[in-house]
Amino acid sequence: MPELRIQWDCIRHPGPGFQRLAAGEPSLLDALSRMLLWRVPLALVEGALACWSLAALYGRISDPSSPLWQAVAGSLPAEIEWKEIQGLLRELPPFPELSRILPWVALLTPLYVLSLWLHDAVWDHGCLWLLKGVKRTAGFRKTLVAEAEVLTVSSLGVLAGLLAYLPKVGLLLALPTGLLGMYFWILRGFALAAFHGCPSWKGVLATLLHGALLIGGMLALLLLTGVVLFLAQG
Repeated sequence: MPELRIQWDCIRHPGPGFQRLAAGEPSLLDALSRMLLWRVPLALVEGALACWSLAALYGRISDPSSPLWQAVAGSLPAEIEWKEIQGLLRELPPFPELSRILPWVALLTPLYVLSLWLHDAVWDHGCLWLLKGVKRTAGFRKTLVAEAEVLTVSSLGVLAGLLAYLPKVGLLLALPTGLLGMYFWILRGFALAAFHGCPSWKGVLATLLHGALLIGGMLALLLLTGVVLFLAQG
């Protein structure tokens, strides 16, 4: 399939690969259509697997006879009554049936993919602009096309990331799939640089700046929450 060859070429050689893709001057509608065609089914599978994993985890947590709680029960402090914990666990509401959740997952999946696309486009474009990688003649539309194309290319990474949901071996694959996710995060920088005609290092640095701002914002929010809770207790 030509589409798969293009994706694989961009993954192996992101600089020239995305430059050839940008040289074809794809329209925003074509890029968006390809993105939705590839990412929505994968996101639907990922969402279904996430719900299944969450239901299994909730089942282990809410069951007092599970191996998890059997291991915890033997190391509880003397002042904590195991029977009280058992009573609390039995009062937990049951996890909603997957047959009720999955229709909502299917309904919200396209919105999730579109919101991911717009989020990455806004943040990456702003960071690239700060690095003076956006030319005056190149507008936000080029970033939208670049982000749509790179989300299509990263579909192979998402497909590989589904291996993390495999029973028993999923934890062993967490590290390699996490590193793969970091690679595809940086891959957006090459797409940005190719479509905006700026050096690749500026595009990559823009995605790294995007990540740093997100992490900094989350840490600041956690710190602010901790301060508020501390003051409330005082």
